[in-house]
Amino acid sequence: GFVLVLFLLPLLVVMVDQSVTKKRRLSNGTATTKEAAAHTQEKLDELIKRFDSVGESIVKELPSLILDLEERLPKIFTRTEDIVELEDAFAKKECSSEGIQSGKPNPVIVEANRIVTKEFDKASEKLSKLQRFVLMHVPREEDGNNFGVEVQAQFNGKLGEYLKWCDDTQDENKVYHQARAEIIRQMEFERAVEERETVCEKEDKVTTSKATKSVVNVPQLGDLLSYVSRHDALQYFTLKNELQELISMYLHCYIYLKNNYEKIRWPRGKSEGMNMHMY
Repeated sequence: GFVLVLFLLPLLVVMVDQSVTKKRRLSNGTATTKEAAAHTQEKLDELIKRFDSVGESIVKELPSLILDLEERLPKIFTRTEDIVELEDAFAKKECSSEGIQSGKPNPVIVEANRIVTKEFDKASEKLSKLQRFVLMHVPREEDGNNFGVEVQAQFNGKLGEYLKWCDDTQDENKVYHQARAEIIRQMEFERAVEERETVCEKEDKVTTSKATKSVVNVPQLGDLLSYVSRHDALQYFTLKNELQELISMYLHCYIYLKNNYEKIRWPRGKSEGMNMHMY
């Protein structure tokens, strides 16, 4: 029996050692998981604070956005004609037969479109960050004291509508060039070829030369050119109106936040603080 105990003792020691090692591994694994979770939460808290700071900066930036666009508007859209006068001006130059055949788009529209596109892209980015700022302060759902919550939800819904409007406007402005190209495609300049042959005799040599003259023959060309001129004039004023509406959008956001900031930031009062914790 003593011999058997001596034989089994090393095995028992190994088994106990393996059991202790396994418990240590499990303990270390649990500690590592908790540390990772704590580290993740710390990083998330830092990100949330940064998001909150960005949202606050956009709120403060709204007045300067309004003033900047209002000041730049007449510098971007410098044409003083009404829509009919602008159409006539385009017909004489940018949308004339020569202007169309040059293959170049209307530079007046291209430049205005470029600026408006950049402004709407910037607006979409700011609206997204502002909406995120509002959503970060949505309180826990409970009965009573919901007036501030309703004000907050109404503003969030309006921001969503503005975001959709910005996206739709960008899509509509892309269609302008496609529609213009379709009009120009109908201006297939059919050419009636006129040939003339001349014979020249000089020093007992006879030379023959041939001259070819192309004649444009597009009966509907005048109407199509007028169509392009009207198309471009309408686009010019559409772009101008869109930028004016963008100013109105910023102004509405500013006024709404100015009058309801505390309800949007603390919908159930400042005592609740930031409502951003998941657990």
